[in-house]
Amino acid sequence: MDQVSPKTIRLEETWLRHLLEWAGEQAFQHAPKIKPILPEYILSARVDGEKGQLSPVYIRKVISAGKRFFEWLVKHRTGFSNAITPGWLDTLKSPRLETETKEHEAVTLEEVIKIAAAPVYSLRDRRIRAAAVFWFLSGIRVGAFVTLPIGAINLNDRSIKQWPSLGVRTKFTKKATTFLLDVPELMGVVKEWDQEVRSKLPETAYWFAPLSPETGTFDVSILKAGEHRYQRAGKDLRDWLERAGLPYHSPHKFRHGHAVYGLKQSKDVADLKAVSQNLMHSNLSITDGVYGVLSSNDVGKRIAGLGQKAAVGQVSQEELLMQLSQLTEMLKKNIEKSGTK
Repeated sequence: MDQVSPKTIRLEETWLRHLLEWAGEQAFQHAPKIKPILPEYILSARVDGEKGQLSPVYIRKVISAGKRFFEWLVKHRTGFSNAITPGWLDTLKSPRLETETKEHEAVTLEEVIKIAAAPVYSLRDRRIRAAAVFWFLSGIRVGAFVTLPIGAINLNDRSIKQWPSLGVRTKFTKKATTFLLDVPELMGVVKEWDQEVRSKLPETAYWFAPLSPETGTFDVSILKAGEHRYQRAGKDLRDWLERAGLPYHSPHKFRHGHAVYGLKQSKDVADLKAVSQNLMHSNLSITDGVYGVLSSNDVGKRIAGLGQKAAVGQVSQEELLMQLSQLTEMLKKNIEKSGTK
């Protein structure tokens, strides 16, 4: 049986709800005869009561979920192999849509330095300030962060054991040892909090330690994080930043900031690959696809710099792009070879 998280199951259920709305009273054996076809139907379908077209990304996910469902029916249920043909399954693909290039909202180093210097007045404030800085330095997903035990963090070598065996809730239960960026202006806040929790809690306790709402002190009675504990981090962040007079960014935007900062600082393909692995991506093409889109301001600067000679010892942008292109081609060939085995 495939092992998937409850969150993934909920998402699949939401996507498949569109499939049920599309089919209506029709049996799924008759799916190839239903008009309009699923890719056309989903262009104007909504189940949330809102108006307007669904996003291209969401449309692709709904159609992919529908295709997986029909493939499952053909494989595991009798009476579908003749009705649901490979040719019809091939028609279940996202329609071409006119899309705007979306610039990722990402927290900048300058913003995080201001956050690190912002005043704190309670244990809760100190906890969320350290958390925000940690998110940027590590690029960790907030769901994994709130389940990190103290013993999984080693600030001497800036390593983080994102290991499910330690109770860390990583995406797809991946295991990796990742690292913090070495930014002295930020590491001080992280070290300060690290010393505080280590002096009062065991290594099995959470680094984002639970607090008692009554006393505001560490609550040692809470031994396991709830399923929605990541929401606590978001709420605390919003509250504290508002009081500090700083703009709010969701926890995931700090991950974006880590990625964008890392990509901009990269000098060669080895650097790019290190950033990708630190984000726990399966390959570099995922990192480039998600975070490699330059902002319009960055594009302007890069274009203005074209033709200018690179300084001695620096890798030119052209060389870096060529290396990235070569690496991408190697990845594609490896994937193709794996598919033929």
